[in-house]
Amino acid sequence: MSYVKEAIKNQKEGKEITASRKGKTIQIPKELEQYLKDNPTLKSAFMALTPGRQREYSDYIESAKRDATKQTRLEKMKPLVLEGKGLYDKYKDC
Repeated sequence: MSYVKEAIKNQKEGKEITASRKGKTIQIPKELEQYLKDNPTLKSAFMALTPGRQREYSDYIESAKRDATKQTRLEKMKPLVLEGKGLYDKYKDC
């Protein structure tokens, strides 16, 4: 109950708590960067995605150890990016 009274007091005094959200920088792997450079349509679609979705794709490509796997993943992500979907959107309740 004391929290409620304190919140009311703070509200009357005009005090506010602002959430400071520090955005994580997106580290685009060199393979993805080159792939986007070679496909301008894909690059514009990728840049239109939210930062979270861009990070999903970047992490997905970066986590592959073999170059062949990275290339396969790049091909897999292409239609999803062009549709404006995230990598894991099919698992989310939309």
